[in-house]
Amino acid sequence: MIKISSLKKVVIGFRKIIKILIILVIAAVLILGIIKVTYKQTYSVSLNGEIIGYTQDKVALQKRINDYINTGDGDNVAFVEVKEMPEYTACLLKNGIETNDNEIFNKVVSSGISYYKYYAITEDEDEKAYVKTFADAESAVNQLKEKKSTNSEKLGIVEKYSTEQAEYKTVETCVSELYKEKKVVVAQTKTIPKATYTGPSVPTSLGISLVKPVSGTISSRFGIRSRDNHKGLDIAAPKGTAIKASASGTVIFSGFGANGNGYSGYGYTVAIKSNSSVTILYAHCSALYVKAGQTVSQGQVIAAVGSTGISTGNHLHFEIRVNGRAVNPQNYIYN
Repeated sequence: MIKISSLKKVVIGFRKIIKILIILVIAAVLILGIIKVTYKQTYSVSLNGEIIGYTQDKVALQKRINDYINTGDGDNVAFVEVKEMPEYTACLLKNGIETNDNEIFNKVVSSGISYYKYYAITEDEDEKAYVKTFADAESAVNQLKEKKSTNSEKLGIVEKYSTEQAEYKTVETCVSELYKEKKVVVAQTKTIPKATYTGPSVPTSLGISLVKPVSGTISSRFGIRSRDNHKGLDIAAPKGTAIKASASGTVIFSGFGANGNGYSGYGYTVAIKSNSSVTILYAHCSALYVKAGQTVSQGQVIAAVGSTGISTGNHLHFEIRVNGRAVNPQNYIYN
């Protein structure tokens, strides 16, 4: 009798446990159902520690932000420099509360610095007028050449980037203001236009010796290109390739180029002053290994090849300035 009674108690206890488990399962299903009906899976978005909204698709939102930062709006804004990116945290949001991707996007991009792209028409490298597109600049220059304006051979087009929009002019206004009529003279001395590339001629001494900062393929040379006047030499190389100081000197700039520091569009840049007149720039880097004020020796690794700033691929933009004026690096090296 004792054994039968104990077994009966065990069975009754087991049944109670089963009932409790069933109740718990039902309760859990009901709770999950209520949560699913009442809430939706989403992400809270924070900027500088402050919640600025909610999104259901953080991947799509971040891609939209990244695209705008890198390429702008396809009109005037070329790119945006943003120091702080948004942070995403998974959370449940009541169904009655709407997500606000557009508001989040606007807050993030407006927190950065917008760089506007436009074009300057130059005469003897002096900026004379600004237009919105390269097509407008090219049209104005071509019309001046067709009209045989006496300054047509001195005209150029320079791509510009600034945190402020310039005062744009129409093609007609540019042609009207820049046109110079040919004067009749008794005798005229033939002048030789200033060359942008001196070829294999013997270079003038810079007072310093140079070594190649990287080994690679020259992808763009010094001088006039279809879209601008290229002030340096582009050497294509894989991302992360070590960049060596072509000459010893003192680092006068190491950071991200912007309009305020004179290196707008150059991305991460190192500028080294080698003597009183010569400064050498290394631009579009992916990493910087030296700081402003530091003295570096020739051949010392100072940075790594990248594609930051206004760039279409991994390369080193190598630029030599003599008394602030860019000169052709191939007059001295890579020849």
